[in-house]
Formats: sequence, structure tokens, C-alpha cells
Amino acid sequence: MSRQDHRLRQPHLRTAISVGIVAVGLAGMQVTRPSAQVERFTTLMATGAQVANVLPRIDEMLRVGTLDVGAIQQDTMITGRVHERLSQMYEGLPVFGGQVVRQLSGRSIVSISGRLYEGLSLSVTPVLAPDAAVERARTSGRSSGTVTAPPVLGILPRGNAEPVLVYKVRLGSLLAGHVFYINANSGAVERAYSDVQTQGVIGSGTGVLGDVKKVSVFPTAGTFLTDDRLRPAPHLTFDFHGSFVRLDSFDGTFFVSDFATDSDNVWADGAVVDAHVYQGWTYDYFFKRFGRRSLDDRNIDITGIVHPLARADALLYPPDIRETFINNAFYASDLNIMVYGDGDGRVFDYFAGALDVVGHELSHGVTDFSSHLEYLDESGALNEAFSDIMAASIEFFYQPVGTGPLRADWLIAEDVTRVFPGFIRSMNNPIAGGQPDHYSLRDFIGEEIDNGGVHFNSGIVNHAFYLAVAGGVNRVSRIPVNGVGLSNIGRMEQIFYRAFVFYLGPNARFSDARAATLQAATDLYGAGSNDRAQVAQAWTAVGVN
Repeated sequence: MSRQDHRLRQPHLRTAISVGIVAVGLAGMQVTRPSAQVERFTTLMATGAQVANVLPRIDEMLRVGTLDVGAIQQDTMITGRVHERLSQMYEGLPVFGGQVVRQLSGRSIVSISGRLYEGLSLSVTPVLAPDAAVERARTSGRSSGTVTAPPVLGILPRGNAEPVLVYKVRLGSLLAGHVFYINANSGAVERAYSDVQTQGVIGSGTGVLGDVKKVSVFPTAGTFLTDDRLRPAPHLTFDFHGSFVRLDSFDGTFFVSDFATDSDNVWADGAVVDAHVYQGWTYDYFFKRFGRRSLDDRNIDITGIVHPLARADALLYPPDIRETFINNAFYASDLNIMVYGDGDGRVFDYFAGALDVVGHELSHGVTDFSSHLEYLDESGALNEAFSDIMAASIEFFYQPVGTGPLRADWLIAEDVTRVFPGFIRSMNNPIAGGQPDHYSLRDFIGEEIDNGGVHFNSGIVNHAFYLAVAGGVNRVSRIPVNGVGLSNIGRMEQIFYRAFVFYLGPNARFSDARAATLQAATDLYGAGSNDRAQVAQAWTAVGVN
């Protein structure tokens, strides 16, 4: 592959391990998910000074009646905050799904969020009577329950199709409740779904390392799919069953047949179990620790692929294919998809079996939606380091501290690496994993190899985080760092997350990361805090000033 091709394609992959891999099969494609519809809507998310730009439109819509004040919720987390829900209206009828939420503190508006549907133009005079709509719902074959609420006439947005006037009908029984949207003119069932919260179905599964986990799945047609509907963000895990034909034909579109399935909800495929569960845990970590809602902070889908190619066929493929889709895990940024290779069974086990590998890949997605650190040279090494820092932090959040399988430590991919030294990278001792532990040892080895050393030089930043938490003496500088202690790792996570997500730009260098983390420490804990002092000393110890 030429230098030009390499630069165009390689940055699309955020890899866990590979050096100089070739991006094939996934990079550069646009994803179209079967459940997704392209709808004409405006998504609102305004805070701070942005509120002033949005507020005039909201006020005007309230004045003319295209927004209507609905529920008012008292905030139970922040004293004095109130959340006011405004429902979108059209010609006096509700627009189903159209809603704006205003967060208020006293008389001040803190934020405005929500979704408004645009370009509505249709008659609001129904042909069908409400009772006739109820009868159409009952005779649809989906539910014979009783009416649990009066039918509501309103507007249903329909993706690429024109919006339609419908009755919203609710039918309920002891075993099942359904919601129907009945076309108010033709009587057709435009949309129907079970209102029983089946997204709460929990199965059990055995992971790659033999541990049993709870698995959140979706039941359908006598089987169970790896479709987690418990979390606000759609969370999907697809199984390509090692099929080169499926991988080679993949154009970004998934089909229902791509879901991993199980007939009895007792899952035995460890790669499926771990990918699905660990992606959910990573979502929960970012929300619980930082209040972040998925990779984009707006609950974008979390999607993973397991078994892209079969490990049994590893030697049949050329090295670039093998090292990308078997001995590797990566984040395809153009598609917002995580891919977990099977490992060849000799050097690596199934990559989905390592919590830190899964956390690492999803953290690339966070970077992609925030600082956009360019995947090249120092900014690329910062990109990799942030993913390692988050990966280790996720382990400490969920797993007991220790050595060996399923234990939290400062190693990356130790649970799936079968050969010496038993891990891919070490944050406490980067040299052991073939990385530098001091800025004087950095090596930007050219864009043709590892994008200028993104997996190599990240060890310097990893070591700075380790020292800021655990303390120690840098091997090269001999500068000691006390650290805040492992019991306070959450404070360092807050500092580095804030710095990398909010302060760094696409072409940041290590010195920028130092400045950003110091600013974040000041913002969070004060200029004279021990946290800030430990961050400064850690950077100094690794030679970044």
C-alpha cells in the first residue's frame, strides 16, 4: 500500500495492539442500521451561552402554541434545579416524540435539550372514529386486551416517509400490553410494540475465562438476541461467525440475522458474552464516573462485532488481514463500531475476553466525539494513552485489585495474552512492554510505521498517570512521586478525563496534555491541592514540561 493510501485509511482504526496494520473491509464506509430512520428533526442541546441562541425560538413556539408546557420535575440530584418538559404540538395535536426539556435554576435557564420535528404539513381531520381505531388495534392479532387509556389523536413522524395522522391506542392485559399507532384515515397499523418492558430480560452467560455473567438481551420469536434495551443507548452485539464472505460484503448495514442468538438464554459463546457485557459495563462506567451518556454524550448506539474471521482460518489469510481481524481489536471511527478479533489461540485469546481491551476501544469513540486527537505522532500517542488510562480505570472500577485473570492491575490485555510477557503494555513499567517511560526516549518512527509511534510513545503518558495515582520513582529521571493513592484513583480519572475530553485539541502534544491536566486539577480541586501537585510531579518525572 502506498504512503498516500496508508495515511488516508489507517487513521480510521483505533487499534488495541497492532503496529502498522492495514485498514480493510470496514474503514471509510457509512453505517446504516436497520432500526435507524432518517427523520427531519432538530436535536437541541444548549448550555451556558448557547441557551441565548436557542431561547428565542422556544419562547416563540410557546407563544404560538407549537410547544405546550407539560410535566415539571424537581431535580433530586442538584438542589434548586427544575426540569420543565415542553411537548411539541401541531394544529393543537401532539407530535409524538417531539419534546424539549428546559433545566432551570431559579429564574435562570441552565440548559435546553430535546428534539423537534420539522416540515410538518398535513390535515388534522380524521376519517376514522376513536372507537374504530381501538377495534382495528384489537383485531390486528397482536393484543386482545382492554383499553387502558383513551385514544389520543396526534402526529406520528415516520422517518423518510411523510408524517401521518394517527390514534395512539393502548391495550393491556395481565400477560402483555401493547401500544398501537393507527392511521386515522386508512385504519392501517402504522406502528405497534409491546409495552411490557421486555428489554429487562436478563440471561446468563459464561465468558472467555469461564466466569458467569448476567447478559441483557431481547426476546423475539422463540430466541434471544444480543440487543440490550436496558440502557438509554442502543447496545448491540453482532456475530459474523468467522465468515469472510460476510465480512467482505459488509457495507455498514446490519441485518437481524447478524445478531448473536441463543435459544435458552444461557449463553455459552464466551466472546459474545464478554463483548456484550463489557460494552455495557463501559457505558455504565462513563455515566457513573463522569455523567457521560455513551460515546458522543448523546446516547449514540454502542455496536460491536465478534468473530469477524475464524481463528481456525488464521493461517489462510495474508498477514495484513490476519493482524487486523484476528490478532487485533479496533474501533472503526467512520462506522462507530468496535471489532473484536478471535485471536489465533497461540499468541492471543479472544480479545473480547479482556475488560480493558473493550474499554480501550470504546474510549477511542469518546475521543472521536470530543477532542478528535489526530491519530498521528504525539496527538496519536495521547489518543492511545487516553484509551489505556480509561481501560485501566474501568478495571479498577469493576474488578478486585490483584494479579491474574479478572483482576484489576496496570497491565493492558493481560487476560487474553498467552505468550511472554503476558500483556501488551504495562503502565507501571512501560519498558517491560517495549515502550518508553521517559520523554527523552520517545521515537517518532515515521508515519509509515504505527502512525509515528502512537502505540509506542503512549507509554510515557500512561506512566505519568500511573505515577500520579500509585506513586513511585521514574526509572530514568529518578524523580519520586508520592501519588494520591489507589483509593483516590477516581480523582485522577476525573482530572485526566476532563483534560482530554474538554481541553485538548486535535493536534495536541504531550506538553499540552500536561497543561490541560493541571488546569483540570485546578478547576476540580484547587490550585493548591495535593491532586494538582501530584499531577505536576508525575509529568515532571516522565520528562514532560
